[in-house]
Amino acid sequence: MTINKQLNKTELRQIIGVDEYSLVICEKSEAAKKISEALSNNNYKTFKIFNIDVFVVRYNKINYVICSAIGHLYNLSLLKKRQKLPIYDYAWIPSKQADRNRSRIINSRIKVIEKLSGNANEFILACDLDQEGETIGYNILKYACNEKQNVAKRVKFSTLMKEDIEYAFANIQDNININLAYAGLTRHTIDFLYGMNISRALSRAFMTSSKKYRTLSMGRVQGPTISYLVENELLRETHVPLPFWSLDTYIDSEKNRGNKWIKIQYVEQRILNNKVAENIRNECKGGKAKVSKIKKSKFKINPPVPFNLSGLQKQAFKLYKLSPYQTLSIAEKLYLNALISYPRTNSQKLPKNLDCQRIIRDLSKLSEFNKVANELLLKERFTPSQGKETDNAHPSIYPTGKIITSNLIDVEKKVFNLIVKRFLNLFREPTSGNKKEIYFKIGKYDFYTSHKILTNFGWNDENQIEDRDIEFEVGDELDIKRMNVNKKFEEPVIPYNQMTLVQKMEKEEIGTKSTRANIIRTIIDRMYVSGNKLVPTDLAKALVDTLSDYSPEILSSEMTRKMEEKLKQIEDGTITSDQVIENTKNELELVLKSLKDNDKNIGKMLTSASNKIDNKSRENIILRKCTICLDGTLMITSNWKNRALVCSRSMEGKCTVKASLPRNGYIRAQKNGCVKCSWPKIRTTYKGRPWSFCSNPDCHNERKRK
Repeated sequence: MTINKQLNKTELRQIIGVDEYSLVICEKSEAAKKISEALSNNNYKTFKIFNIDVFVVRYNKINYVICSAIGHLYNLSLLKKRQKLPIYDYAWIPSKQADRNRSRIINSRIKVIEKLSGNANEFILACDLDQEGETIGYNILKYACNEKQNVAKRVKFSTLMKEDIEYAFANIQDNININLAYAGLTRHTIDFLYGMNISRALSRAFMTSSKKYRTLSMGRVQGPTISYLVENELLRETHVPLPFWSLDTYIDSEKNRGNKWIKIQYVEQRILNNKVAENIRNECKGGKAKVSKIKKSKFKINPPVPFNLSGLQKQAFKLYKLSPYQTLSIAEKLYLNALISYPRTNSQKLPKNLDCQRIIRDLSKLSEFNKVANELLLKERFTPSQGKETDNAHPSIYPTGKIITSNLIDVEKKVFNLIVKRFLNLFREPTSGNKKEIYFKIGKYDFYTSHKILTNFGWNDENQIEDRDIEFEVGDELDIKRMNVNKKFEEPVIPYNQMTLVQKMEKEEIGTKSTRANIIRTIIDRMYVSGNKLVPTDLAKALVDTLSDYSPEILSSEMTRKMEEKLKQIEDGTITSDQVIENTKNELELVLKSLKDNDKNIGKMLTSASNKIDNKSRENIILRKCTICLDGTLMITSNWKNRALVCSRSMEGKCTVKASLPRNGYIRAQKNGCVKCSWPKIRTTYKGRPWSFCSNPDCHNERKRK
């Protein structure tokens, strides 16, 4: 049944079919459906109001009407568009989106919840159990349900499995976590005040100098993050590659005949003087390498710890080059499909009451994990490896045992398999083996080599590389086959990528597990960085230079870290939200005064940097072989406004491939061309959503975002 008209209370009661009910508010529609299925054994009633799904179930003699949001239905906005700085005149209002269709969906959901709340005799919050979920629910209860935030109840669960949902509804909490919600509201308010005021101050300074408008966003967490990138790049640019020398020495003996020569190292791996290195080589020439000492020991590598969000993001980036944002988006889909537990967690510990044996038994039905799972099921006890990190809201990420994955695309299956594999490895035996260190004397100089032999692969059974073990004895002499003096240079610091930047933010305790990936996306969208290695642009450098001179506190990790501590105190109830916001306003006024006093200098520096970006063509990015001429190379060429796909031979008139590309998103060319015209097929990801299309503008193959 679909209803697209205004309903009075009597009409709504007739459609629902019950006089009294508890209104359950979920964060996403998928969660609302899963809860309905779990509480009713798939025997729920459903109807649509303004094209929004509403579910009705009866469980334990109680009628539940279950509805959902779509993330944040309310956000902070200015009450007056044109205000002098500082701007403090703001309020929570229904979220406004650039996408009109999404705005209509948000408004429709608010109307549905408002209607349903009128007849409800009880309110239950079932949003995600974290600060963001509590904030989303608080605003819905306050604004859409007419101030029900103080009387609403709470259900808590970490998976969308039937047994977990039933347990949550059998143990409903009397209140929502109001202090957690206050902390979330305060976080949004502080970020809004900093972002709105500082961004406007910088944009106005730029516009005053250049007579052009450009959005220059800067916020409480964004500032330190950009500063890390610029500082790192400065270290790379000012790096002096000091030379050093090493001795690569190869030896052999009768015991080793038929195998590769054995490489040994001089005890000083870095020799700072070339003459010293040459003298050592000359003195060792013609001599023998005599075994002077042998050290034997055993080693053990314990199984890895359970995934938290950061650990999952790190592994997905390492194996599949998925950005932190992509991994989080995929993990959330897996959670909503009840395949894994809630992913936004810091914990590295499994729940104490988790039925691990049941999960392993279910996972044994997956062909790729059948062997390992069945081996584990033979064990009498299931004791997992555990990490140190904890989370008050959720345990670590683990598979629920549900194995229906037919609706997942390839990359989603890879992340799911990654989680399953890590879970199974928690219960496996440690990897162990023997380590041998052999020391040699060549004349008066000391050399050594070492190797490990695995005696029990344990959880690390994919490591099939085994060093050859040669039985030497003290006093054995080996022939020197080659000794080279190699000149090398000290390497600069490694540039950040998206994952290492997330780890840096985590180490510095800025941002949250939920926001770090989004902050990096914003930095990329604002053209503060370029390339996969996140190289800061001239604009980012100018911003950091400017703020370092006039408002260094904006770039300070310490300021952001202290703010996180205050938000934690709000959660604990030791300080109030009003106190933190008032303190923020006082600090912000000092920052804005400094920016205003130096408005002209700031504007000139930012204008100069912006002009460099606008006038500079970016480097061509090489993709793969052209699918049309089969000889040229596909490249992305771009300027500050547009991007295009070209074949290297098209510049010589020998290939026809030239096509425009989306301005935003990571681009890669697929291996096979379009099935209709053979032109290169492009895959991109924009805001975490995949999109594949034919690059030929004349091809009739659909070019819609999926």
